[in-house]
Amino acid sequence: MRTTKSHITLKYKDIDNEKKSIYLDYYKDGKRIRESIRLYLLPETSKKNISTNKRTMKEAEAIRAAKENELLTASFGIEVKEPSTQCIGEAIDEYEKIILDKGDNSSATNIRGMKKAVAAYHGLKTQVTDIDESYCDGLVDFLRNDYTAQFGKISMTTARVYIYLFSSTLNNAVTNGIIGVNPLRFVNIHGRITRERPLKKFLTVDEIKMLMNTPCPVISRPQVKQVFMLSIFTYLSYPDILTLKWKDIKTNEGKTTIAVHSRKSSVPLTDASMRWLPDTTNHRGLVFKGLPHRTEVNNILRKWGENAGLEHTLNFRLAQNTFIYLLLSTGTDIGTVSCMLGLTPKTMRGYMKMMTANQPSEIEVAPSVHNIE
Repeated sequence: MRTTKSHITLKYKDIDNEKKSIYLDYYKDGKRIRESIRLYLLPETSKKNISTNKRTMKEAEAIRAAKENELLTASFGIEVKEPSTQCIGEAIDEYEKIILDKGDNSSATNIRGMKKAVAAYHGLKTQVTDIDESYCDGLVDFLRNDYTAQFGKISMTTARVYIYLFSSTLNNAVTNGIIGVNPLRFVNIHGRITRERPLKKFLTVDEIKMLMNTPCPVISRPQVKQVFMLSIFTYLSYPDILTLKWKDIKTNEGKTTIAVHSRKSSVPLTDASMRWLPDTTNHRGLVFKGLPHRTEVNNILRKWGENAGLEHTLNFRLAQNTFIYLLLSTGTDIGTVSCMLGLTPKTMRGYMKMMTANQPSEIEVAPSVHNIE
């Protein structure tokens, strides 16, 4: 009995610009077939091209092995499925349903965002079997450089989420036997789409002075201005201020400090910060009594910032960031700040990036810095 030759080899054809096209060379039913797999080798004139070619050859070998398995299966009379005609839009919808069935609504929302990006790239009608390394490589560049969503250009963090969700969609296609290998495996992502951390917002010295010179918009609530300014000069959070008692403020050897029970630490009180304490002779119990509800505080802060002509929306995280910015800008050692506030080195790196955003004027935040009027 004659056995039909079915061994498949990878062969190459020279094309333009010294590139080579890879194709499968095999026999089927006694006929020789040369099948293009739409993969190309670059001239090895650089390390980047050599690395790219290695990934391309891995993908080509995976395709060759899949084809050989297909022919071998057919030779034993086992039914072979017809190639899938599923398009990428259908594949994304299928993956979204899987995620929704798991109850992950947040990821499902991101998948819908990713689908819009893929539609803007090459449409949703591209068949999954036609998506190769070149397609994926272009998608990475598109998300990184060109894609604009409804509210503007997406961040690198969003681009990273989208490309990983797209990869998961292709992995699901591999699981379903639609494609043999996920082509994104051979595309460099990490060096091109990096996770970014937004620059921490803070107030400059000039903006602080603008706030100081702007009255609180609600005359009956002057404490709101006081507590916000105190936070700027002490790093106290709003919960810290709500529970602050006069007995937490102590003076020893001419130095006044506030005990912060939530962090089990203390921060110095300078002349600039002490001026924002209530003017009273009754130093018993809470320092700030009768503060409004947090929602009303936020509304007053927003209006106050607008009246002062500030771009930032005022909140207590902004005030705390400003305190650290002022400390660092006056030359306070990073280790001292980290120890005093209980911040990790990783967190402090985020604050150090603030220093390149603005060069400060002189302002008092520590005992060694003087006078802000």
